[in-house]
Amino acid sequence: MKRVLLNCLYALLVLLAIQSCKSAKKLYEQGDYYLAVIKSAEKLRKNPDHKKTRDALRKAYPLAVDQIVAEVDRVRATDRKFPNTNTVYLFEKLNRMYDEINRSPGARRVVPNPTSYYQELAKVKLGAAEEQYREGMRELNMGRRENAKEAYAFFQMANKFEPGYKDVKDRIEEAYQMAILNVLVELQPVQSQAYQLSGDFFYDQIVKVFREIESNEFIRFYNPREAQRVNLREPHHVLKMNFVGFNVGDTHTLERVEKVERDSVVVGTVELEDGSKKNVYNTVSAKLTIRRMEVISGGRLRMSVQDDYSGVVLTKEDFNGEFVWFNEWGTFNGDERALSDEQLAICNNKMMMPPPPQDLFVEFTKPIYGQLRSHLIRFYRDY
Repeated sequence: MKRVLLNCLYALLVLLAIQSCKSAKKLYEQGDYYLAVIKSAEKLRKNPDHKKTRDALRKAYPLAVDQIVAEVDRVRATDRKFPNTNTVYLFEKLNRMYDEINRSPGARRVVPNPTSYYQELAKVKLGAAEEQYREGMRELNMGRRENAKEAYAFFQMANKFEPGYKDVKDRIEEAYQMAILNVLVELQPVQSQAYQLSGDFFYDQIVKVFREIESNEFIRFYNPREAQRVNLREPHHVLKMNFVGFNVGDTHTLERVEKVERDSVVVGTVELEDGSKKNVYNTVSAKLTIRRMEVISGGRLRMSVQDDYSGVVLTKEDFNGEFVWFNEWGTFNGDERALSDEQLAICNNKMMMPPPPQDLFVEFTKPIYGQLRSHLIRFYRDY
């Protein structure tokens, strides 16, 4: 729905950009009398004596008023549900023409007495507020969360048309509270004191995902302490997470020995009979020993979301992560020129100690975080 609205907005902006480039005369000839008036008033503020623009405004203004008033009559005759709501923007167009002409001395000379529709606009806004309020009450009385979301939108519109209309502010809060999906989050601590801080760091990142999802104004996540503070006794969902297994620091040391050779290497020179010198090429070799230390860390996080009313598990997933830290160093016997640049760099390395276990824990949880974030965002997208 949001994408459709964005596409429509983009198309509207493109259309307005195209029309803004057209002259008032051209807009009038195309039958767009309203925009012809707006364009004329703008042009005449800068150039009050522009003849073609003055002619376009003189012809377009009465036609624009007649066209919009006719549309008001049509909406009132055919729209049984929101006649006032759908005429608000029409009266706003009439009043914009009134304002734009009054702001342009050149336009006032052409249309000295534009018609104000502000009284009519105030009446239809009041009627629109009643329409939106009435529809909001209808949705609210359905008693379901999805209806409450609709009711919230209707009450917001009612308050926009007529701020403080009836008890609309109380109804907005009532609908909002009914529309919120309350999620109780239970993050089970890591069952090891040695990794408690690293586990807390991981869960802190997950809390940021909750805040990201809460950009949807109808979803709220609470930990047990927060739920107690706001007296949340009946959450809609209970979201649980815990590490069902992990292993940090599984160390392996490997060694490989190989003979490396490189041919066509200059090994010397010879002097020819004519006194010139010529390179001598041959194959060089070396015995290369490479040692590799690997420290493998990994684990699995289990996440489930349960409907607290029915007890039904709505989603349950295990997310796996792994991180392999390694270090390579080596030695060789023989001709250095037989080694590649990469092999020579390894021989220049020193044996290193692996990172602390807490850091390794954080590293293997990074891919888990990415999977979990995508899953949670996708799951709660339609709520």
